[in-house]
Amino acid sequence: MLSPWAVTSCAQSIEEPHPVAYPGYTGDYPGFTLRLDERFDRFDPNIWAKGDGAVGREAMCRFTARGVQVLGGVLELVIREEHVPAGWSEDHQMQKDAYDYSCGELRTRADKRIRYGRLEARIKAPQRQEASGYITSLFTYRAEGSPREWEEIDVELEGGRPDKFQANLIYGIDASGWLSTRQWGAWEDKIVVGPVDEWRVFAIEWVPTSIKWFVDGQLVKTLHQSDIDCQPGCVPPQKQPTPIPDDMTDIMMNFWIPNDVIQDDFGGNKRLNVYPMKTQYDWFRYYELDSHPVEDW
Repeated sequence: MLSPWAVTSCAQSIEEPHPVAYPGYTGDYPGFTLRLDERFDRFDPNIWAKGDGAVGREAMCRFTARGVQVLGGVLELVIREEHVPAGWSEDHQMQKDAYDYSCGELRTRADKRIRYGRLEARIKAPQRQEASGYITSLFTYRAEGSPREWEEIDVELEGGRPDKFQANLIYGIDASGWLSTRQWGAWEDKIVVGPVDEWRVFAIEWVPTSIKWFVDGQLVKTLHQSDIDCQPGCVPPQKQPTPIPDDMTDIMMNFWIPNDVIQDDFGGNKRLNVYPMKTQYDWFRYYELDSHPVEDW
């Protein structure tokens, strides 16, 4: 049975079968079925939740509700130079220190998790003349269980590399931070795709045997299970086999600024940043993998 939200989405799709994308876009993919067609005409609390945590020790900002806004059919994640007092984080279930910047994160509700499928979004990063240090993203994320298993598939845009994007698979078991995931491999590539401070469509296609990344409909990276399973042996720095993620996971988008320690390696130096600063998402679509349909959608 379709949920009330799904009926609304279907009606919208009849009126506007394809969102603005790139020449030749059809939105049709064999083996996948569209389940969420989010045009950001309003903030839908039945689908989305706003983050209140932070990106570990790497970020200089705290996610707040104010950092997520839907205006004129566009989702905006906003970074502001403003004091955020210390306080409890529901997302992290811990007390967070005070921050001098706020930022924005959007994630699917706990009852809207996915396993496999195609995620695609039309994204525009902030203009390079006013934003030299930031990370904005579209990704899947799960870090739970016993032992704690970290599974993450990313599209990341960086202020320091405004003509590239980073395609990631991050995996680890009881990994305390990013460095400790390196024994499962460094599956991260910075790929030249042209300006990311213009509207571009980024997509992740996740199936049991592979992950593919697309930009404006062009395949730019494929990671097969055979590339990461250490058969016949691991290729350093990888020491342990890595699976293609196979658990239920959140869909996430966030926008944050790196701290001074990592900014020259990741994110970019913040010296040209002009606040408030925003990244925009025109639309987002999720397609389930027909062989592994999602539930409760």
